[in-house]
Amino acid sequence: MNDSPATADRNRTGFEIDDESRHSEAGDTLIEVLMTLVVASLCAVAFLVAFTTAISASAEHRTLVSMDTVLRSVSEQAVSQIQQQPNPLFASCATPATYSGVGFTAPAGYSATITSVDYWNGSSFGPTCAAGSSAPQLIGVSVTGPLGTASSISLAVNDLSFSSSASEAQLVFTIQPVGGAHGTPLATQPTVTIEDAGGNPVLTNISTVNLAITSGTGTGGAVLSGCTQSESQGVVTFTGCTINDAGTGYTLTATDGSLTAASSAFTVS
Repeated sequence: MNDSPATADRNRTGFEIDDESRHSEAGDTLIEVLMTLVVASLCAVAFLVAFTTAISASAEHRTLVSMDTVLRSVSEQAVSQIQQQPNPLFASCATPATYSGVGFTAPAGYSATITSVDYWNGSSFGPTCAAGSSAPQLIGVSVTGPLGTASSISLAVNDLSFSSSASEAQLVFTIQPVGGAHGTPLATQPTVTIEDAGGNPVLTNISTVNLAITSGTGTGGAVLSGCTQSESQGVVTFTGCTINDAGTGYTLTATDGSLTAASSAFTVS
């Protein structure tokens, strides 16, 4: 008489293997396969997210670098046309409309516009201009990029009849920094003016001004980076200054040789 399948299994192994046990083992194997597929899918998604983030960060960095390059270029063009060419466009108590004749050559997708003019009042730049004044002016230029993002830079120009041959005596933050989100350029980039003892810009100064987070302010260990400076007529404008950590009470210290100055406090979110 032939053995039944259950008897045959018992005879070969010495143990009885019923149908329920075989079904349980098959179910366990299916669950393991499904879990493996789920884990593999999660790993793939994580990889794609990380890869996409890296590409996005790289593209953002390239955009910031391109914008800084364009800002420096258009500022040099403005200085040349308003002050340095044979028939300079400098005008006493000028307004943005006065300088509408300034032509900018920018890469495809970029446009530049003069948006503000402030006037030297003997100690800082402000909105009030004395009639007939030939004192320096602080020109604000805004650049709009291909994606609609905008950034600005300030530059100093002056009438060739205005001069200051005195030596450097002090540094002054003529535009105070204003914070923004950490890891992105400050909402308002600082401008530092190198002045003589009488409070006038030292027009011939071409030295470098260094910026740093003032010790003991803001968040410990925070880093200031990305600052690019452009100097014109003793006025140093910065672009790209970024702080990597959120905090309150940050101040910046400007240094030029033995001269130093501290900015007003600001917050980085």
